[in-house]
Amino acid sequence: MKSQPECLACMFRQALNTARAASSNPQTHTRIMKELARLLPAMDMNLAPATLSKPIYDTVYKITGIRDPYARHKRETNQAAMELLPGLEATIRRSKDPLKMAIHLAAAGNIIDLGIGHAFDLKKDIVRIMKQAFTIDHYVAFLKELKPGRKLLYLGDNCGEIVFDRVLVEQLLARGIKVTFVVKSGPIINDATREDADYAGITALCPVIETGSDDIGVGWANVSPVFRRHIRQSDIILAKGHGNFETCVGRRGNYYFLLKAKCDIVSAELGVKTGATVFKRAKT
Repeated sequence: MKSQPECLACMFRQALNTARAASSNPQTHTRIMKELARLLPAMDMNLAPATLSKPIYDTVYKITGIRDPYARHKRETNQAAMELLPGLEATIRRSKDPLKMAIHLAAAGNIIDLGIGHAFDLKKDIVRIMKQAFTIDHYVAFLKELKPGRKLLYLGDNCGEIVFDRVLVEQLLARGIKVTFVVKSGPIINDATREDADYAGITALCPVIETGSDDIGVGWANVSPVFRRHIRQSDIILAKGHGNFETCVGRRGNYYFLLKAKCDIVSAELGVKTGATVFKRAKT
């Protein structure tokens, strides 16, 4: 997926959000914005928006020395999600199709995105989005794939969201699917790392590997040999969120993209309206 002019405006919004998360000093914010402006002419618009945005976070770190500006927010969303989890699990147990409801819950969790900076009310939005029909719904195709013993690579996305991913992982394991969960190797925005997988209880359920980098989505130039091997050997790849969609769409593999379309550029790429939830197969 290529970047569009609107992505440049979004980058400055992300930069200001992250600068404010890292520092309360307006002069520091201005310095970060000016540095981003200096980098702008060399940016390759053929890159995915997620890849194009990475220098923002490197710049904030270079100027402020704060490696994880969203650390507090990540802890808070993890905790908030864990508080909601018992009630949501009860809802899924009562449903006619617990697997499908777990997929809807995992998609609803994608509302948590601190980089874009949109407002959300976790308790209200999760329940509302769980009831929202997928605009693109390839659940039937996915269900046919779930034969015991098949290997599924689950590309995780954000903190908080990862708590709801656990419910879907449990449903997949109950069907005999061999799930491996993927997190980032270092902090980037509010993306989940191994520490978050531990907190969410995923490491107790299935193998957890890292991408090998702290890129947004999948930084294919920087991923580890272990990650590449799992991509090659997996029967199904379930990719959560914007960053994974932007960096994986069009690549070889049996991908299922699960996300809420939160910007017009990604929405246009998917062919849906902004705000839609999508469960899309893209086998290439």
